[in-house]
Amino acid sequence: MYAKTEESIVHDCGYSMGGNQIHIKTLDLNKDFKDLSKQLNHIAEQFFGEFDKVVV
Repeated sequence: MYAKTEESIVHDCGYSMGGNQIHIKTLDLNKDFKDLSKQLNHIAEQFFGEFDKVVV
């Protein structure tokens, strides 16, 4: 995970390295904690499927 910067580039990709799947995601840390929590839940859902979300 990378913190979002003012650059227009947003890292959100995946690739295979040595037989392992590597994914890069960007978080916008300038959001309030409720929105940051939503971002993190969305990323977790992409990799682990549906789960009981933590709501703040």
